[in-house]
Amino acid sequence: MPSSSFPRFAVAALLLGASALPAMAIQLSSHRATYTVSLDASKSGTRINGAEGRIIYEMRGSACAGYSVLLRQDTDLATDGGRLNSAVSTATWEDGEGKSYRFRVTNRLNGETSEEADGVAERKEGELTVTSTKPEARTVVLGKNVLLPTQHVLRLISSAESGESVLEAPVFDGSPDAKKVYDTLAVIGRETRDAKGLEEAATSGDLAGRPRFPVTISYYERGGTSETPDYVISFDMFDNGVSRKLKLDYGEFALNGTLISYEALPKEECAK
Repeated sequence: MPSSSFPRFAVAALLLGASALPAMAIQLSSHRATYTVSLDASKSGTRINGAEGRIIYEMRGSACAGYSVLLRQDTDLATDGGRLNSAVSTATWEDGEGKSYRFRVTNRLNGETSEEADGVAERKEGELTVTSTKPEARTVVLGKNVLLPTQHVLRLISSAESGESVLEAPVFDGSPDAKKVYDTLAVIGRETRDAKGLEEAATSGDLAGRPRFPVTISYYERGGTSETPDYVISFDMFDNGVSRKLKLDYGEFALNGTLISYEALPKEECAK
């Protein structure tokens, strides 16, 4: 679910190469997953006193039909200055070969829209070009070797299965301003199939007995000078793209996401 899908409180991405990946044998599972959100109490020195909410992540598609992702995250934060509600919704579609990407992202704070992005990214002669209508009408060329969200997920799984422990890649998902590229550094742990400590939802259906890998991804804004990442996302990644045990670290505070339900959705036949 990495996306690297991520306005200030979003997870779009999570969940989620410059050319077609040699990883088409990897079959991402169409699914719907729900996570409860809570404050990570281990993060000290924060002005956030509590958090509760829910993330609903739905992915459908295949390498043949492309991949569509719907993400909704609603989070209530208890702060020193009162309560803050963040409601993020993301709708994307990505071509199976990473040549085209449509995105729509909305972030509302206390019911008012604070960020909105809408546009299309296309790979032309190897370069990723974005044409957006929101937050403003414009066209920007992001350059070569920038991954799209599902491409990033596929690359992560391929790296994990190959025993690689580090993956560096620039990623574009549309948020928060339809032009920002993040340089990402992923640290991938060893495969495990141990069911000890797994949520019930992570032991049922097509998740039962599947291999998974602990992953931590740090996101740095391209062109920035800080050595500290903008945010860090940690999760357990199954080999079919499903995630559990989320941790979203925004620096000042961190949120945990616990998988409470998982539903495998109908598969789309694809020979790739």
